[in-house]
Amino acid sequence: MLSEQEIINNAMKELLAYEERMACKYAELNQDITEPKLQQMLRENEMAARNNYGTLSQKMTNLGIVK
Repeated sequence: MLSEQEIINNAMKELLAYEERMACKYAELNQDITEPKLQQMLRENEMAARNNYGTLSQKMTNLGIVK
């Protein structure tokens, strides 16, 4: 059975991987879109995902969680 700390570690790692996947997905979609307003929205979403990634990464470092 996993300890509470192991559950938190695993959840944080999953969240980090999710944010990375979303940033990549938004960047990939942006390359296929020609509509400027949609491109801007995708860029903003990509940046939000990258910011979330950075925040989670910092929090993991503070908690001593190895990525």
